[in-house]
Amino acid sequence: MVRRTLDLTGMTPMSRTQIEHLADLAARFSSRILLEHKNRIINGKSMLGLLSLGDTGGERVDLICDGEDEEMAAQAMMELIKSGITPPKTAADAYALLQKIKARYAELLEENLVGIYLHGSLAEGSFRWASSDIDFLAVVKEPPALEKKIALVQCLFDMEKDAPPKGLEMSVVLARYCRQSPYPIPFELHYSPMHRRAFEADPRGYCRTMHGEDPDLSTHILSLCAHGRAVLGPDIPRVFDQVKREDALSAMRQDLGGAAEHIHENPEYYILNLCRALAYRREGRVLSKRAGGEWALHSVPNGYQPLIQAALNACESGLDMTYDEEQAEEFCAEALREIMD
Repeated sequence: MVRRTLDLTGMTPMSRTQIEHLADLAARFSSRILLEHKNRIINGKSMLGLLSLGDTGGERVDLICDGEDEEMAAQAMMELIKSGITPPKTAADAYALLQKIKARYAELLEENLVGIYLHGSLAEGSFRWASSDIDFLAVVKEPPALEKKIALVQCLFDMEKDAPPKGLEMSVVLARYCRQSPYPIPFELHYSPMHRRAFEADPRGYCRTMHGEDPDLSTHILSLCAHGRAVLGPDIPRVFDQVKREDALSAMRQDLGGAAEHIHENPEYYILNLCRALAYRREGRVLSKRAGGEWALHSVPNGYQPLIQAALNACESGLDMTYDEEQAEEFCAEALREIMD
């Protein structure tokens, strides 16, 4: 059981909107979530209960979380309360930012731009501001000049302050490689938050050298053809061919090849990506991480369900995952045997 003291000074009585956000967050966790005030115990998942909290002033209010994901639940509830229980940003905010990027890229690339194509959670309908990034491909006719490349990355660098915490991920790809794509697919430019410091330190050097081949582009285009959106330019089937199954599986195997070694560095990422790779391997289904985890709840041995649910909870909340390390290693080894076969 986890107990935390809340500071609700000036926040109570809470508005109906605040109570809805608090109850909605509490409902995402399996643990019991209670508020203790003046010897009263209030169900944190009940709107009626939270309404009864009334005006606490400076009085003591304790948060109690009890269950398998109690630490994650307590952290999430505390962070929401510290934020003032403000309405979270949504997919609509992400789309608004993407429209700004689209306008700037169209201005920079002019006639060289074929289109901008959204893939990943925002396109798949599973976007969460706290735990998702914005993924897109810019397709061009010819390689952009160095100054254009710098401007393209600078645009994203400048807009990161308005982006989700996990940032923006972009690759520039030549149109000819979107048809009958080679493996791995070449790219002209790439940027994501993991490269922020390198770009900031030396924009010209970064953009001069940031090109090559990326196996992940095969899975990005696989997702794009299944769930993507054309933000600007021709419809997806007019620009992209379907990715060959063997290329998609090769890309998944390469991405997950280090899962056994690095599972505890990012358990949510590896567990959910193993789940969706299994779904593709067994059934040819192209799923988001979230949908892959939901599929696995009904498609892998029952003993792994708490682990997969914990990964889904972390994906939903953006918080660190609480899990059984030994069970994660067992699931990783079993899934990899099937995926690598």
